[in-house]
Amino acid sequence: MLKKYAVRNIRLCTKDCLCLYVCPTGATDTENSIIDISKCIGCGNCAEACPSGAISMVPFDYPDQQEKTDEVVSVLKNLVESKSKQESISSELSGKLFKAFQMSNRIQVEDIIREAGYMLPQSENTLAFLKSQLEENQAKDFPKEKVEQLIILLSKNKEKKDVKDKTYENLMAAFKGEAEANRKYTAYAIKAEKEGKLNAAKLFRAASDAETIHALKHFEVAGKIGSTVDNLKDGVIGETHEYKEMYPDFVKEAKESGNKAAEMTFTFAMKAEEVHARLYQEALDNIDKTEEVFYFLCPVCGNIEKSIPERCSICGVPGSKFIKY
Repeated sequence: MLKKYAVRNIRLCTKDCLCLYVCPTGATDTENSIIDISKCIGCGNCAEACPSGAISMVPFDYPDQQEKTDEVVSVLKNLVESKSKQESISSELSGKLFKAFQMSNRIQVEDIIREAGYMLPQSENTLAFLKSQLEENQAKDFPKEKVEQLIILLSKNKEKKDVKDKTYENLMAAFKGEAEANRKYTAYAIKAEKEGKLNAAKLFRAASDAETIHALKHFEVAGKIGSTVDNLKDGVIGETHEYKEMYPDFVKEAKESGNKAAEMTFTFAMKAEEVHARLYQEALDNIDKTEEVFYFLCPVCGNIEKSIPERCSICGVPGSKFIKY
């Protein structure tokens, strides 16, 4: 059985101090909050009692890593490939659940690679440590050239990652800006048409379509467009979030502020988004059916029906005003 000692993570400690009362030797009762290893007998009472999970039991000596047979290495590689693929798929889908899937798969991949003995830490702390080793007086057999090569390799990897992450952020920021401009210029065009300023209206329409071209390309290059099944799932998640979590608070706050117009537009949107989520799910459930389906859009509230209603179930607009798709 491995001999262990207790270690306290100060950042997790919530100062409940149960550890002080269960430790038989007083190892946990120190001025600097660091458990006294010389007193610790490794009983684990403090770790079991700690309500915040701030204390862990750590072995004095770790066993040597076992040699991996070819069969084990092959299984590990297959697992890494599978988990990495799942992480990649999850990263392209929106919503908290898929973000959790993404992080879960990443953690599993890292654990598998580490267990296989192939993981090399690549943090800034690692770079700083390697550089510090070059500055110290080392033994003659110290692999200086290998350390220098590692520093160069890790520095390049970090630069690539930073550029990649920043480029993705830029693509998504540009997408949001272009998408907003598209809607804004469309609104300006409608206003210009009502005022009889037709040349300005045409310019706004052209600019609006131009911004759509930009937004779609940015979205595509960012890797945000998946298969139709994935896109429908994303639609369900997005619309569900809006009608269940986002708009209810908006409606409540608008009502409290006495802004009737905002309350109405939020309410219309909330009810319409619920319909959208249901229709996306229906389309997903019937993805392989080839029978043509028509959709009818309410031009006032955004409600969508699969047949022309007598009146819109959300805002009451006559069905004759609905737009067919």
